[in-house]
Amino acid sequence: MSTSRRPPPTPGLRLFAPLSVLGAAIVLALAVHPQWSTILIMAALAVLGAGRSLFRAEKWQPADDITTLRLGLIMVFAALVLGNVGFSWPAVTVGALALILDACDGYVARRTRTTSAGADFDESVDALVVLVLSVALIPVWGWWVLLPGTFYYLFRGATLIRPDWRRQLPPSVLRKTIAASQGILLLTAGSPLAVENPWIGIMSAAIALAALVISFGRDVLWLEQHAEARRPTPSR
Repeated sequence: MSTSRRPPPTPGLRLFAPLSVLGAAIVLALAVHPQWSTILIMAALAVLGAGRSLFRAEKWQPADDITTLRLGLIMVFAALVLGNVGFSWPAVTVGALALILDACDGYVARRTRTTSAGADFDESVDALVVLVLSVALIPVWGWWVLLPGTFYYLFRGATLIRPDWRRQLPPSVLRKTIAASQGILLLTAGSPLAVENPWIGIMSAAIALAALVISFGRDVLWLEQHAEARRPTPSR
């Protein structure tokens, strides 16, 4: 009996499933919003969400397939809300499904012990979901609702000039809870119910923004405190 192991899949074969999902999402988005600009927007979302992860060195995992499906759904959601004020019920349904899958890919990653392998991909898609929802809420509640979608990208940009912020943060139930609540709050803020009852939409978006200020502020404070602790005391 041969004991040789099967060779790893070639990059092209490995990328077939995720690229197929993203391609199908673009086709669906075009069916919903048949404009050339739709192709450009969907391509930008795909690159922003999966650009780095598709070509990473680590093996592609089952949880990554779910994350890719989540990315595809948020692309379709974006097409459903393009040019609209508020989210239709079909858009809310697609967005809700994307949020549900966020819990599914985390569960699969833990069950297969591949949490670290797809962490960056999952984080990128999480940030993109918040960004898309925030941008889609601008016609409803104004430019201030864009702020929740910018926090992640501003923080990542700040690490370029503040390397101490690249340090691994300790696990936090509060951070996870706030991150999980962002999509729910922002999706609620644009729902037909919120559009008909503005106080619901404004309150949901405001809570999402306030929660992110607390979460990121807490993390930055921790990073700064530990950056100071790591610096050597100057000799006299």
